[in-house]
Amino acid sequence: MNRKYLAVTLIACAALLCGGAYLLISHTAKEGPELRQTVAPPAEPPAKAPDWVNNGQNPLPDYSTADAEAHNATPVPKPGPAPEPKPQVVEIREDRMVTFTFLDNMVDYFLERFTPDAGNGKPATTASAMGLNMRYGRDLEGLTVSGDDILAMRTAVLDYVFTPDTIKTLGDMYGQFFVQELADAAQNEPREYRVAGSASTRTLTPAETADMLRLDAGVLERTATALRTVATDKEVTDLAGKYLQAAKAVKRANAQLQKDLSEQRDPHEAGQRYKQAILQRESIKTAIVSRMRKSCPTCAQGDAFYLAQWAYRRTLGDTARLPVFAAAADALDALSARFLQKSVALKSE
Repeated sequence: MNRKYLAVTLIACAALLCGGAYLLISHTAKEGPELRQTVAPPAEPPAKAPDWVNNGQNPLPDYSTADAEAHNATPVPKPGPAPEPKPQVVEIREDRMVTFTFLDNMVDYFLERFTPDAGNGKPATTASAMGLNMRYGRDLEGLTVSGDDILAMRTAVLDYVFTPDTIKTLGDMYGQFFVQELADAAQNEPREYRVAGSASTRTLTPAETADMLRLDAGVLERTATALRTVATDKEVTDLAGKYLQAAKAVKRANAQLQKDLSEQRDPHEAGQRYKQAILQRESIKTAIVSRMRKSCPTCAQGDAFYLAQWAYRRTLGDTARLPVFAAAADALDALSARFLQKSVALKSE
């Protein structure tokens, strides 16, 4: 009996031990071993570029008008009228003989000889070297010279002005100033102009002023070419001297013819001499003009001949004086360039 009870007790204990072992093993397998350590946070992902970097921009087209105002934008005030250009101020010093008054007189000369419409819808000018010389042959306004003999006074002015150094100095001193004065006077000082045959008192428009300057630039350039021909072709002044002698021969032959007629003598011989003298004079004139226009084909015949005669009177056959005409030509070319430059500037306004 005791052995049976003991056996049952042992079997029961064994069963309990087996059950406890089973439960312990199952629990441990589920939980696993426990580790304790500091865990670092995961690294942040790298920065991602915007989509347009890889895919490109694809803006939507804007079909609004170019002058449309921005939506809900503050209106921009409209600009007022542009201020009128102020006359350009050019500061210069005044020459002791050729004064500012002389330049004002020259401005009047060029404006008086310009017409905005010569009747054919085109502008024209009658300015010329001959006209200028004749104007100041008697009118010495603005030239500081004293005396009672007008010819002696004119000679004094030419002796002072007509040297290479003085010509260059006056050109550099007055060139820009004169062009600006001429343009300002044309646009701001009303005066009488002939337009298609009718007189009209008004100012010139910028376009008309540009036309005047362009035409006058041509006059200056042709005069410069003619004077340069005088300086480089000695034959021109030689022929001019011969022309003066031939002109005197014509006067003598005509005087003899008139005497024969008044004394009722046969005028045939005197008449023949008179005709021959005229032919000789005109032949020399033709030669002068031909040589001048060879270098300046656009020069008017009258201007070319006049300048050759004037050059001879200034030199009287002394070729050592010819270089001064080259200096005058250079100064006129420079002034012509200033006229053209101002003309182009006015055309672009």
